[in-house]
Amino acid sequence: MADTIEALGKRLYAALDAQDWTVIGTLIAPALIVQVGSAPPMGLDVWRRNQEAFYRGFPDGRHIIEETLVDAGRFVSRCRFVGTHTGLFGELAPTGASVSVGVIHIDRFAGGLLVEHHGQLDMHGLLQQIRASA
Repeated sequence: MADTIEALGKRLYAALDAQDWTVIGTLIAPALIVQVGSAPPMGLDVWRRNQEAFYRGFPDGRHIIEETLVDAGRFVSRCRFVGTHTGLFGELAPTGASVSVGVIHIDRFAGGLLVEHHGQLDMHGLLQQIRASA
């Protein structure tokens, strides 16, 4: 079971980095609950829009998984998100800055599908890296 959860988690982040929503759709439950940082919980549609906007700012962005832990249907990953700010990110015009920031994810799978996602990204560090090259 742990091997399956780990494989699902790694496949999810590879699909997110590729922005392959066909594959992502096979990995997530329609009633997915997402909690990112201190923001209120969101559903699949809002999360997808947020992901698409994030990757517009960093089209080459990818997760480098540094450590994982699987327990009780949860895939916990300590990652780095790396990419280049070549697209509009919120209201920030592209700067060409290379970024590398820490990320922690806790993903709960049930029945082979992602049902809960909790994410914490070093947004302060990300914005500092973007603004340093502006």
